[in-house]
Amino acid sequence: MKFFKTINLTAYEVEYIDQREPKPRTVKREAVVLDGGRISALGRLGIRPAGWISQQFAVQGYTVTTVRKGESLGADVDLSELWQRTAAQIAEQREGGTAE
Repeated sequence: MKFFKTINLTAYEVEYIDQREPKPRTVKREAVVLDGGRISALGRLGIRPAGWISQQFAVQGYTVTTVRKGESLGADVDLSELWQRTAAQIAEQREGGTAE
């Protein structure tokens, strides 16, 4: 029997600079994907996703110049398959290999 869970994902386009670089600094771009649960939890705490993303980049020493909300989509996840893959990765890591 297959059991599925739908997870909602939202992509954010982040533009940031590294203040430690000499001028002129390069504007770098990265996509950050948040799931609906994290977005909901941030909302309950009164934090906007863009603000939280900026904080995470600041901790790593970057200055965020822009955060744009991108596309949202729902993904159906087969929980049995997810369990099997995760268990296999954990077993491989315990044996000394690295799973990606």
